[in-house]
This record gives sequence, structure tokens and C-alpha cells, in this order.
Amino acid sequence: DNDNDNDNNNNNSNSTPPPKGNSNNNNNINTTFSPGLGSNPPGGAASFGGFALKSRRAGPFKGGMQVGRPTVAASGQCSPGSHPCPWPSGCEPMPTKASEVREAFKMSFLCLSGIDDTIPPRTICDISQEFGFIEWGINFRQEKQGKEPRYASLAWLRQLREEIENRQQTGKFAPIHFSAHLGGEYCIDVMKGDASLVRTLWEEYGFLRIRLSPTRARGVNSNHLKQYLPTLKYVIQALQQIEFVLEVSKETKALSFALMDEPQPNLSFLYVYEDGSKGEPLRAKPLPHPGIHVGYSGCLDADNLKKELLKIGASVNSLTRPVWIDLEGGIRSGKSDDFDLRKVWACLCVLADMGLPRKPLA
Repeated sequence: DNDNDNDNNNNNSNSTPPPKGNSNNNNNINTTFSPGLGSNPPGGAASFGGFALKSRRAGPFKGGMQVGRPTVAASGQCSPGSHPCPWPSGCEPMPTKASEVREAFKMSFLCLSGIDDTIPPRTICDISQEFGFIEWGINFRQEKQGKEPRYASLAWLRQLREEIENRQQTGKFAPIHFSAHLGGEYCIDVMKGDASLVRTLWEEYGFLRIRLSPTRARGVNSNHLKQYLPTLKYVIQALQQIEFVLEVSKETKALSFALMDEPQPNLSFLYVYEDGSKGEPLRAKPLPHPGIHVGYSGCLDADNLKKELLKIGASVNSLTRPVWIDLEGGIRSGKSDDFDLRKVWACLCVLADMGLPRKPLA
């Protein structure tokens, strides 16, 4: 899965609790970050208004996307001037069953994962003010923090905090939504019942969603995950104000399936794709409990997003079921694994063409 890290470290012992208080090491979690990054409930208008998305490679995209489907020429390409399109050859034609996606599930938000220091905090703020359904996923793994692509440094997070605080003082500012994606020892500690990091992320950083990725690709030995069932359940029940997210895959099924047997109101599940016939990704049906928030990730990019959303819609098949979509590998480019705003923009164009989300989040 190109959404995962490139190494397969197997660390599941000798866990150390996250450091407390101030630290001179910018790659460690500390408690110097004030609340507010994600401390508000989802909100903001999906206005598709005008702003400049700037990619280091592609330059700025000026103007904005229109709500609703743009004009599509008979050739299958978008008509000149119908909407700002990042592709020189125009957009692909709309699938004839695109409307079925809107009737199959209720899209809660789009998570853009693995943001890092290559994206200026002001750009994060600008995009969030125009696209209120975007959530920014920040990866946390102690040995990689601020050192590798997809892992923002804490210095960058402090800059983001300052940018948000400055804008809040100037007037109207819609909430920006973040989730913390824990791997390595951070993930193991939570599964062992240590809630200190989660409390720090909530109280000091303002995160309201915590994703656990207990996989080898994320630095966790996934053998015998079920042993963590009672301690992880304790943490989930103790912090009802936090929405926990657990990855669901063949690798994590021993733990995730056990938690599905007794669903918690603040536990969500992220379904990672599985390989199907002819290399096509399979999208699993979510657990039948309709009140549980679910998401889908893996093998998603602008080229296949329409087709995959149809698959996800067919699997979910419930207008009242809240579903989010997670993108990571599909919005990166090059050998340096850069976060690519051009690809983000292309995915936003796909969602606009398909009428998703149907209305601004409240």
C-alpha cells in the first residue's frame, strides 16, 4: 500500500511514555502547544470560492471551483472556461452512475494525510477556509518526526498554531480540522493502555480524532494484536470526547474484528483496501451497525477516485451512514515523496463534479 511508510520496523516492546513538558528536541511530542487546532466541531462552508493553491512544481491555481457539475463537452472533456481545471487535457467524463454515490452514503469529510513542513501553514489555513469538509491528517512517529516526508516537525506545528491564532484575532475564521495518526511506539503505548499521549494531543494540541495504525509498515509488530483488546478498550472508554480510529485490514483483523463485536460510540473504523482480481482494489462492506463512523483509504488518487467512490458507495449503500475518504500516497509525487497540491486540487475537482459533499458540514 503506497499510503504506508517504506520501512517495516517491528517494535513492540520496551515502550517509553511520550516525553512531558518542554523539550529541546523538536522531534519529540511535548506539551507546549496550546489548544485550538481541532477543538471545534466540524464546520465551515464548502464554498469552492476563489483562492490560490500553490504547488512548488505547478505554480498557483487561481480562481475557484463552482458548486455542481461543470459543463462537459461531447468529447468527454470539460468545456474551456467551464471551471478551473488543473489538467491541460481537461477533466475525464463523468460516470453515468455518479449520482448513485450521493444516494449511497453521506460523505462526512475528505482527510488529506501526511502533511509536513513542505506546506506553509498559511496554505493550510487558506484551503480550510474555502473547503470546510477537509481534514488534515498529521502522522506521529517519534523516530521519523520532522526527519522524513509525511511527518511534520513540531516546530512546523507551532508555526501553524501561530498562523491560526493570528487569523482568529483578525475576525471571522472557520474551524480547521485535524486528526493525529499514531504509528510506532506511540501507537503501541495507547494500545497498552497509556492515555498520556492522547490526553496531550487533545488538551494541548486540540486533536479530537486519533487514528491508530498497528501495522508493520507503520512500525508496529502486528502479531498478537488481540492481546491489547482490554487495555485499548479501557482507553477508548475513558476518553469519550475523543474519536478513535482503528485501521481495518487482514493484518489488524484480530483486534479490529474483536472491537466490532462490542462497538463503542467513539470508535470508528478505517477500511484499508485489499487486492482483488486483476489488481483491482476491493472495498469491504462496513460493519452493520449504522451509527458507527467509517472511512476508506488506500489506492486512491485523482485518476481512479470516481470509480472507487462508486465501489465504496455500493459497499456502504446507506444514505444515513457517515463515511470519510482518506488520501495519502495518491497526493504525493516524485522520488522525494512531496505533498503535491496539484493532485489535491485534482481530487477536489472530482468531488465537485460528483456533487460531494452534498452540503456544507454543520
